[in-house]
Amino acid sequence: MVKNRSQFQNEEGISYQAAKEDEELFFRDHPTFSCLDQRLLGSSNLALTLTKLLVLRIKETLAPMKRQVEVMLSSIRADVRAVSSYGSASCPSERQKLLVTLTQEFVRHLNDCVRGEYRDRLIVCNPSLRLYTRALIIFQELQTKVAATAPHFRVEDFITNLAHQMEALRGRELPGFMSAQSFYMFIQEFINAWSAPARMAAAQMRALANEVVRELFGKIAVSYPLLRASFREVASTILETSEDEALRLLEGLIVREKDPFTINEFLQAHINKLRYDRFESSVDDAFRGTIQDSSGSGSWQATKEHVGASLRSWYRTAHGVSSSANAEDMSAILEAYWTLASKRFVDNACMCLDDRILGTLCGKVQEACYQFVHDEAKLEAFFTEDEAMVARRTQLERTRDELIKANAAMNNIQAARKPTPRSQKSTLMRSPPSHQLKITVAVRSQGLGLQLADEGGRVVTRGFRRDSAAQRAGIQVGDVLLEINEVSVGCFQDAITKLKSPNQPSITIKVLRCR
Repeated sequence: MVKNRSQFQNEEGISYQAAKEDEELFFRDHPTFSCLDQRLLGSSNLALTLTKLLVLRIKETLAPMKRQVEVMLSSIRADVRAVSSYGSASCPSERQKLLVTLTQEFVRHLNDCVRGEYRDRLIVCNPSLRLYTRALIIFQELQTKVAATAPHFRVEDFITNLAHQMEALRGRELPGFMSAQSFYMFIQEFINAWSAPARMAAAQMRALANEVVRELFGKIAVSYPLLRASFREVASTILETSEDEALRLLEGLIVREKDPFTINEFLQAHINKLRYDRFESSVDDAFRGTIQDSSGSGSWQATKEHVGASLRSWYRTAHGVSSSANAEDMSAILEAYWTLASKRFVDNACMCLDDRILGTLCGKVQEACYQFVHDEAKLEAFFTEDEAMVARRTQLERTRDELIKANAAMNNIQAARKPTPRSQKSTLMRSPPSHQLKITVAVRSQGLGLQLADEGGRVVTRGFRRDSAAQRAGIQVGDVLLEINEVSVGCFQDAITKLKSPNQPSITIKVLRCR
């Protein structure tokens, strides 16, 4: 229960202290209220009770609130990294250096994408940049499409049609050759079907590489829209030329596979295997068609006669001088050649696409982009930052700094309310106190010479390079970086970016140091 000020007291402008003393006197001298528990009376006791209730509520909700703030902070840091640039440039020499830096960074990441080395954070977090893995899918599709063009060599209709065509060409073949013209004609027809899948694979590889280049450079040069557009145009032109080169090589591969005299030991072995398989199949058919004689003594003789007749019939069909026998043998040769040639073509086509489209991409892009180094007009236009992106980055950095302060305040609250075990009190009492220092470091051409580490979200000094400017200025091992040029340090990458910013004759660093 409290006693409010009267209208007269408000008009007289009585102070808070005088009103509080008047309230205490009222409750102490009142005949009824003076008999009550004084802890239930007065604005001071009310404020104390409400404070205790508020502290209890904060203790209950502090841990969930802190976890929520840490999740938000992690998300904001990721957003800041996504829109951060590699520095600013205000003069021609700085713009040249920045272009070279961005080009080298882009080519390094693109090389990793092409070779399938996905260790970098940018590629790990963006699976669509894994160029080599996605290219393997295109290669598998090419293999499937080429295999789908295989004729049905062992189907009766195919062999019958082959016999008719060979009969039509009789008398035109070279002496000593078994219908070489037929073989050449059929192989040309079968292998021509590989052209469409190969051209499709080349177009898919070009589109895939173009997509990865666009996305990768969009993430590296996020603040420079004109530079991104120029890089994309360069890459598109290079990939178009590379696709044309790859298509010419693919056509050459197809022409080479059409040669009917391309024969080797593997082909001969495969032909013999097919012939053996067909003989084995005829033997199985002969025994499968055996009619068992019910009389015991004559059944074996009947089986012998049946199998012998069946195999003689197969031999006359497969090895005689008839059109069907020639067609059967030609079918085996065509199947053997097609199987080996298709496998060889797919392997060579994949190597061709990999080499001509992906293998030369990095070097050609780097060479083309370096040509902009001496074009000052283009450089100035390239490094004009997108105003909307700059505003968004500024807002994200402000939000990140606020969340860092909120997280630090919650850590202090938790540390203040955490009970200290007796066994730890003496240790804490002996721990050295800390203090904050501001140190100005002159920036040299080789940098500050600092070796930093990320320890629990804090940026800590862990060593120095030889002749370190930071060490000469007074920074010591164990110093925790708090601010750089009056701006709070957010995360490890944020500190590195601020320390490496160009056009800084000196840097003022605020550190936390244990005495």
